[in-house]
Amino acid sequence: MKNTRFKFMFLLLLCSILIIPSFVGARQANAASTVTMKVNAESLNMRSGPSTNYKVVKVLKKGNKVTKISTQGTWTKVKSSSTTGWVSSKYVVKVSTTATSSTTKKAVATVSNLNIRSGAGTSYKSLGKLSKGTSGTVLAEKNGWVQIKTSKYTGWVSKSYVSITTKQSTSTDSSNGSTVKPAATSTANVGKYFTVKVDSLNVRKSSSASSTKLAVIKKNSSFKILAQSSNNWVKITYATGKTGWVSASTSYGKITKTKPTTTTSNGNSNTGTVVPSADIGKYFTITADSLNVRKSASATATKLSAVKYGSSFKILDKSSNNWIKITYATGKTGWVSGSYGKITKSKPTKPVSNDGTNSSDGSLSGKVIVVDAGHGGSDPGSVANGVLEKDLNLQAALALRSKLQAAGATVKMTRTTDIFPTLYDRVAFSNMMKPDAFISLHHDSATASARGFSVLYTKGKDSTLASYVKQGMSSSLPNMVNRGHKYQNLYVLRENPQIGVLVELGFITNVQEVQTLKTATFRNSAANGITNGLINYFNK
Repeated sequence: MKNTRFKFMFLLLLCSILIIPSFVGARQANAASTVTMKVNAESLNMRSGPSTNYKVVKVLKKGNKVTKISTQGTWTKVKSSSTTGWVSSKYVVKVSTTATSSTTKKAVATVSNLNIRSGAGTSYKSLGKLSKGTSGTVLAEKNGWVQIKTSKYTGWVSKSYVSITTKQSTSTDSSNGSTVKPAATSTANVGKYFTVKVDSLNVRKSSSASSTKLAVIKKNSSFKILAQSSNNWVKITYATGKTGWVSASTSYGKITKTKPTTTTSNGNSNTGTVVPSADIGKYFTITADSLNVRKSASATATKLSAVKYGSSFKILDKSSNNWIKITYATGKTGWVSGSYGKITKSKPTKPVSNDGTNSSDGSLSGKVIVVDAGHGGSDPGSVANGVLEKDLNLQAALALRSKLQAAGATVKMTRTTDIFPTLYDRVAFSNMMKPDAFISLHHDSATASARGFSVLYTKGKDSTLASYVKQGMSSSLPNMVNRGHKYQNLYVLRENPQIGVLVELGFITNVQEVQTLKTATFRNSAANGITNGLINYFNK
């Protein structure tokens, strides 16, 4: 009996010795193989099971990091904080070790008493004087002038009186702290031109698909090559004073010795074709400050001339991509984009003048208003529900211009097309115009449930205007949530000596509200509210 009991105890001890280390080893192996992943969609539903039939347990945002647990088909099981669930595998990517290479330019004054000015020219006012040896970071270059930022000033200096040096640095973005050197550069195609063949192409901070995304360039855009890497990326200037890297793979673009003068693509033309239209014989009136006339119905076609705001033309033809053929001068025809004008059955009898004023005497007669459409060009602003904030901002700004002009104001716009003025440019423009009020238009983003408009101010003297604009909008938009007027430290208001406010018109992250924000009815109502707020402010 004792022998039997001893044998049983011995076997039990032996099993413990064999099983426990295996269990611990398995747990250690699992810990060592933990994979961190990152969400690459604007928003991603985490579900209780591997199918869209399961309920949503959490909503993840772009850039959120999660821990991978397992996979099943096209779904991945992940853990986010204390929540575990399933996400579609195509919207998460493994976090890898990357590094970015950045180039910094420094300008050093080579003379004493060097004027630093508010713009790129001697006609701009001096902000102060720099002593010899003063250095600053180069922000932009234009027509022999350099925009720099010193410890005291941000402004423009003549390039003739500074020495510029370039410093390249490599930064680390990884979980283990390792550094990856940027790819070596080549001069083989420097000075040639790279033309985009795909619909859109990402511009990145360094010559790697994993480096920070800076902007997006469009099909048929051409850029001079500044440098080329050993892994076939090219460095370009994608916006004034801004450089970045794009893949020069033949799948994405084409390198030529000279800049193409006509559309270059992978066999497809970007030019619209003439189609039958009920608009032929009607009139097209320009709503942009200036609009290019081109040889064919394409933004890449040869520029023939430019037509001004308020000019009206009889429509001769219309294309499939919404371009309109007009007679812009005696015996001369060309094409203009139909996105920057208004079609009417008859020619307007009271055209708006080219300088942006209105001939009628209204409640804002004699007032100058600067309207600033936020973001633009390479800066889309917030992106959600298939909408780019910059587009809504511009549409709202154009609607506001019309309402202000109808009330007798002179309106000056920081942009009327899809370009990107810097914050400095917007403030400098306002300073030059010396308006009675500065109105910057934006659209908000936050959680999916956030909704409503708000009016922001920075300087104490701006708060009264903000209150009046809020009241005007509340009256014209009775069905929208009024989030009030409040202080926020904003560059375009802080650095701007003129009275001004920034209006957040609504949330593009709210799937219901954004449908309203996209309508002309909403834009006109918001514009009426802002205009009435200005009228009441000036009549107080």
